[in-house]
Amino acid sequence: GADGTGLAESGYFAVRAALAKTMAEAARYAGSKTLLDQSAPALIRFTAQIAARFGIVVSQKVAAQAVPVLGAFGGAAVNTAFMGHFQSMARAHFTVRRLERTYGPATVRAAYEVEKATLGVA
Repeated sequence: GADGTGLAESGYFAVRAALAKTMAEAARYAGSKTLLDQSAPALIRFTAQIAARFGIVVSQKVAAQAVPVLGAFGGAAVNTAFMGHFQSMARAHFTVRRLERTYGPATVRAAYEVEKATLGVA
C-alpha cells in the first residue's frame, strides 16, 4: 500500500517462499541420495559442515531428519524478524495518532515534513 505495508508483506512472503523452496530441495535431496556431495543443496552441505566441525558423522538419515527441524528454526527466525518490524511500525503509528489527538493532524504533519527535510529523506 501507500504506507509501505504492502512492500513489507510481499517481502515477508518472498522470504517464506524462499525458505520453503530451500527446505523442499533439502528434503528431496536427503531422501534420494546416499552421500553428501557437492551437488547437495546448501542447507544440507551447511548442516554437514557444522556437524563435521563438532566431530559428528552425519548419515543421510540424520540429514533427512534434520530438514524439518532446520525449517522450523528458519521459519521462527523469519517470523521473529517480521514481528519485530511490525511491532515497531505499530508503536510508531499509535505514537503519531496520540500526537495528532494532542496537537492536531496538521501540526504533526508539518513537524514531520520539517524533520524529513532536515534528514534529507525523499
